[in-house]
Amino acid sequence: MASSKARSRNRSAASKNSRAAASKGPNSSRTAGGSSTGSPGSPQPAGQATASAPATAAGGQPKTQATRARRQPIAPAPEPVRPVGPPLWLQIVTFVLAIGGLAISSYETWAHFNGSHLLACTGNGSENCTAVITSPQSEVFGFIPVAILGLLFYVFVVAIMSPWAWQIRRREVGLLRLGSMIAGMGFVMYLIYAELYQIGSWCLYCTGVHIITFLLFCITIVSAALWGIGSAKKKA
Repeated sequence: MASSKARSRNRSAASKNSRAAASKGPNSSRTAGGSSTGSPGSPQPAGQATASAPATAAGGQPKTQATRARRQPIAPAPEPVRPVGPPLWLQIVTFVLAIGGLAISSYETWAHFNGSHLLACTGNGSENCTAVITSPQSEVFGFIPVAILGLLFYVFVVAIMSPWAWQIRRREVGLLRLGSMIAGMGFVMYLIYAELYQIGSWCLYCTGVHIITFLLFCITIVSAALWGIGSAKKKA
């Protein structure tokens, strides 16, 4: 009787041990599988994959720093500011030269009507101011003195070469300045020809006017090339 009870207790203990071993088997396999998640190639949890993936744009492109920098427009380099006209010092130079031409022309006009004797003009050799301003070539059409034409020309040149006239950036004013200097230089070329080949003498004061006219002509041409001759008048 006692031995049968002992055998029954042994069988119940063995069945409990077998059930406990069976219940521990899946847990140990799940633990082993969980520890292998850190190995390469093993799938990661969805939350971890989302956190480690780079941020993407709406089109699927990564929003990296370089991509955003390339998409920003590059501002064009500012163009150099071009002056609207010749500098003030050049305007003053032309004004001073014009006043000098007006002074010489005024003195020649006075000498033409007062004995044709000019200061520091000896009249010896090829340099003879009296012979030049009393020659037939000293009058246009036989009755208009060249000295008068030079005086009137330089009255206009003083006005058109003044700093106030330079500030008027109108095409009409620029063309008038350029045209007057071209015409004046052409007349100077004729006077030089008349002195050297027709009269055979040259005048010191006339040469001074010729040099001033040539300088003003060059400055006007260079100014028109660099800064233009002004803007056209806007139509209403």
